[in-house]
Amino acid sequence: MDFLSGLSAWHWLILGIVLLILEMLGAAGFLLGIGVGAILTAVIAAVLSDMSWQAQLLCFAVLSIAATCLYWMRFRHINEATDQPLLNSAEARLLGKEAVLLDDMSALKGKVQIADTLWEVSAAENYPAGTKVKVLAVHGMSLQVEAQS
Repeated sequence: MDFLSGLSAWHWLILGIVLLILEMLGAAGFLLGIGVGAILTAVIAAVLSDMSWQAQLLCFAVLSIAATCLYWMRFRHINEATDQPLLNSAEARLLGKEAVLLDDMSALKGKVQIADTLWEVSAAENYPAGTKVKVLAVHGMSLQVEAQS
């Protein structure tokens, strides 16, 4: 407990800088609020030089929570913005693709090849081999298709 009674603004400033450096190494925003809370606690501890260690810890906790909540409410959407929303969704990228039936459909089932993958397809009616089809929906490893004219 002797260490805690000796807490000063410098301790909080060093902690805040270390946390922000760790954040820059890739913590994805998790250490940002805590680092900002530590730096703000350093400023308050410097202004109010006679703050007890209990008050400093309470101030740090409140400011860290407030900074984290502010970050998640205001700035989280910036990390989620993308110019390629379908990048990690193979199913969504298949929608609208066109392919040619490899053989005659039977029982409303057939096969197509898209890129390097052979897909089972289903349709509302049977189509002959060589029919150009368009993907309407993805159901697991099966594609719902319709004939293109």
